[in-house]
Amino acid sequence: MALTVKPLNKVRESVPVKEVAKPSQAELVRVNIEVEKETRQHWRMEAIKRGLSLKELIQQAMELHLK
Repeated sequence: MALTVKPLNKVRESVPVKEVAKPSQAELVRVNIEVEKETRQHWRMEAIKRGLSLKELIQQAMELHLK
């Protein structure tokens, strides 16, 4: 049995196709912040509900805030 490649429109949604298809990104730098444990837990649960990583949730929130 040979392996076949699925068309991108038939790949399940949990696979980050848009991330893979992105051109090279700018240089990344680390941002460290301290928040209360309960705040982080709240953010993490919201990220899970939305199907995002905590990093993606914070980035989206900041992009919306700065518009």
